Amino acid sequence: MEIDDDTSLQDIEDQESQDPSLPITSTVNGAMPIVVYRSRRTMLALSGHPILTDYGQMRLVEGCVNQDWCMSDLYRAPEVLLHLPWGFPVDIWSIGVMTLELLEGKNLFDPIDHVHGQYVLPSALAQYIGYLGPPPLNIIQNSPLFSTYFDAQGNWVSEVPVPKNSLEDFVTTIPPGEEKDQFLRFIRKVLTWDPEVRATSNEIIPDEWLMRPF
Repeated sequence: MEIDDDTSLQDIEDQESQDPSLPITSTVNGAMPIVVYRSRRTMLALSGHPILTDYGQMRLVEGCVNQDWCMSDLYRAPEVLLHLPWGFPVDIWSIGVMTLELLEGKNLFDPIDHVHGQYVLPSALAQYIGYLGPPPLNIIQNSPLFSTYFDAQGNWVSEVPVPKNSLEDFVTTIPPGEEKDQFLRFIRKVLTWDPEVRATSNEIIPDEWLMRPF
């Protein structure tokens, strides 16, 4: 939230300079250590509207070709995984994954080696195939990873097995029926291998599931 008076922030700075917070380092299951700093109490006078300020993954799109490794591990769009050019559709993909996480209280994908704290790319691809089915051949043929994980016909050839997953089984908070069918249609509009056929924001706003009466 935007603030009109930053006095309280200056108070925190003064407190930190006089009595610095001691960091606490914790390690879980042998993963990389996490450093946590103690929070200080403050009375902020909030006003105005919320402001989004986390631009750590922001990229220019117009006039640029983005092909770098971006996005958070659990929200990464398939075109990023495949090292293909990407643009606005990666945000729609994130909306789909986040919606499932908020609904079910757990992540759709978990391609992390929790012992070593590392992202495992073939596990991610295998999990995507498990939920979405095989990727279109014309998509993966353009990927520099094509011959590493797929044969000439687009079949998965990695040693990592494709899990037997389904979106129908993952969604448990909506009972079988009309609403669940609508929700699955919504999710399948935004979780697609091909960014060109992925729904845009203008297309999902009037979606039948989002427009259901409360």
